[in-house]
Amino acid sequence: MSCILELEQVSCRRGEQDRSFDVSIPSFTLASGELAIMSGPSGCGKSTVLEMLGLVLQPHRIGRFIWQSDSDGAVNIARLWERNDDRGLSSIRAREIGFVLQSGGLLPYLTVAENIMISRRISGLPCSGYVNEISEVLNIVPFMARKPHQLSIGERQRVSIARAMAHQPRLVLADEPTSALDPNAADAVFSLMMKLVAVTGCSAIIVTHDQQRMNLGSARIVTATITESGTEFSE
Repeated sequence: MSCILELEQVSCRRGEQDRSFDVSIPSFTLASGELAIMSGPSGCGKSTVLEMLGLVLQPHRIGRFIWQSDSDGAVNIARLWERNDDRGLSSIRAREIGFVLQSGGLLPYLTVAENIMISRRISGLPCSGYVNEISEVLNIVPFMARKPHQLSIGERQRVSIARAMAHQPRLVLADEPTSALDPNAADAVFSLMMKLVAVTGCSAIIVTHDQQRMNLGSARIVTATITESGTEFSE
């Protein structure tokens, strides 16, 4: 399988002055169709890593950061940041990355179907049977005409997963998608996300602090090690 992400010596400094610390990734690769689970204690920098991988937060040090794009081939992300090429970075984010937030982030005035289609509209994509396929996997087809307030927390989170994947991204980043759910609902959502990765062939990185979900299937485990200078994430 080809790599879609290749990182070496990538880090970001968080905090201010004497309370600052580094969040570092010494080395990390992610293959097409691969699932990685990232774990660590609260406040260690897991969300910071997702923001760097999602091209939202610029690292203060980059040894190597390569994104394998469907349309452009190997893209040197470090060079885009050096040139302050916000258009190039945002183009990759919109076209090839899907985000699942802790809160779900659904727009309350839109129906489930309209929320799901947002990412396709932003990418200029037409309606597709793919959306129906992932909606069936996530068991949300009966909710399409409802508004978010008419759904349970678990149902809203499944809809947010569908929205993140509707434009067929190469990479899905999920920031503790089960943190607000009860154990049974969390198990269901986590299992569905793993099934979707297998069905769609996308890659995914899921952040969790739940040790019970650390060793699921063939997922790679990336964990945080706390040091005097900050946090280092490695396998």
